[in-house]
Amino acid sequence: MAPRPTPPLDLEELAELAKRFAEREMHDEAADLYRLALRLDPKNLGLKLSLAQLRRLQKQGQAKPRSRRELVREELRRDAIDAAHFLGLAHLYAEKGENGRALECLEIAKAKSLSDPAPYKLLGRILFRRGDYPGAAAEFQTALRLNPFDRETAEALGRVDYERREFKSALAATIDAFLLLNDADGEGAQRLKKRIRTLRQLLGWSNNELVRLFHARQEDLRLAFERLEWRRELFQEQGAAERRLALGAVPDERAGGQIELAVRLRQLDALSHVTDEQLFDLTRVVATEFCDQGELVFAHGSEGTDLYFLESGEVTIRRPTPYGTYPLGVLKPGDLFGEANFVTRTQRGGEALATKPSHLLRVDAEKLAVLVRESPELGVQLYWSLWHGLAHKLRSTNEQLKTFFEGEANSENFLRLRRGQAEAAGGVQVDSDDKIRLFREQGLSGKELEGLATFSREKRFPAGAVIFHEGDQASEMYVILEGRARISKFIPGGGEEALAILERGDFFGELSLIDGQPRSADARAHGGPVTVLALDQPTVHEVLAMDPQASLDFLQLLCRLVAKRLREIDEKVIGWRILAGERTETA
Repeated sequence: MAPRPTPPLDLEELAELAKRFAEREMHDEAADLYRLALRLDPKNLGLKLSLAQLRRLQKQGQAKPRSRRELVREELRRDAIDAAHFLGLAHLYAEKGENGRALECLEIAKAKSLSDPAPYKLLGRILFRRGDYPGAAAEFQTALRLNPFDRETAEALGRVDYERREFKSALAATIDAFLLLNDADGEGAQRLKKRIRTLRQLLGWSNNELVRLFHARQEDLRLAFERLEWRRELFQEQGAAERRLALGAVPDERAGGQIELAVRLRQLDALSHVTDEQLFDLTRVVATEFCDQGELVFAHGSEGTDLYFLESGEVTIRRPTPYGTYPLGVLKPGDLFGEANFVTRTQRGGEALATKPSHLLRVDAEKLAVLVRESPELGVQLYWSLWHGLAHKLRSTNEQLKTFFEGEANSENFLRLRRGQAEAAGGVQVDSDDKIRLFREQGLSGKELEGLATFSREKRFPAGAVIFHEGDQASEMYVILEGRARISKFIPGGGEEALAILERGDFFGELSLIDGQPRSADARAHGGPVTVLALDQPTVHEVLAMDPQASLDFLQLLCRLVAKRLREIDEKVIGWRILAGERTETA
């Protein structure tokens, strides 16, 4: 039998020699050696990567000095090596019974590598043997926070807590150990089952209580596992992108950029409550865009429904009219715009103009609609942001009406007399089926109908009666069951201006429940008595705590109503500006 050929040594020697030349900044010589090595092994990715990195240095003319980040990483690497060595030495001392020296080594190992659970685990064992159960429990708990999948540590914590007579925490730790147990370890399973039964008897728990704790611990472990899986995928994506760049490939913005895009989305206040997993899902429907100064993002009257986040720069929302173009608002970085059209699916009510060079994050409306259908939980978080954003814009637009007569403000005494007292609502009984029918007319269905019908309270106001005044503290929002309500604002020097006439099924008064601010307008019974269903803040939160699809339907309805009212108020603001003779941007 012929001897098996050994790989040529000169390939490794060439690569090592090239590396030494590169470290001494002899880039041309190093490149020649790498190319020679690639002739011997053309498919060697390591050689290709080294040559690609070297070519970048050659283009720069000289190697860059090491950055602060590189220096920090090198220091961390050295600390990790030291920590591993001190931990190994601590194990040797512990086996010899020299616990004092072992403890000294462990303190150094912990200081050198704060995120390594191994020193805490070994220290917990030493303290347990010494009978220091509280100290041992603290060390085991830290080790499990750093590695929640360590079955041995979970079982050890269960034993320590049993010795401390902390039976509930001992049971939780023992259940964790059981859930992490290898399926083939039948002996371990029997041991842990026996311990679980003993702890249940000591606590005097029923089977149902034990099952609830099992489910809770299982859910905690599942969440920890899913978070780690997501981090693993991110790491692999990032590593693949870096390898492509090192080999001189053109960056793939959707693959390599997905991680960067998630980081950029995380900076936005409007998405601060969205989970990491949901944020990563959103990157599938987001694209980056750049607009030069003076470029339109979208035109007035256009059909688009995409959403936009302004990442940097400045965008002005304007309304073209036969009398000129009037600005409605200037957006700052982090602001969301275009959402009203996404919600209502009508023509754009204004135009968005980049008044400075601007970077945008555009959310594809059609793809987002599919994503929301696939993940109602994500839809709830998104529409919650849209509801808040639309409500803030509506309140700001309401306040603009006061600016037209700033020099003709009425005295505080006059305003106090004008307000008078809100008339108390009369009692009325409404059949639950009528309530459900009302909500069904608004597109709601399912469990939230019964919730709204159960928790809402009926109120009846006579014709002309005040439901609430501008400036009142809010406690409820309303939906009209019968009759009409007029939402108006008193403008000093201009009188009362009707902002909206609402009819059956319309919601109002929700702004103050969102931001906690006083009422921004008046509400009265219009043209006759009005019957409303009152929903207080706990009731609204109760509805939103139902199943995700029901919550999503409810939030979508609220967003449509606020967006419709915002468009109506924008029309009024433009009308007042025209009547006031305000100068426009373009004649």
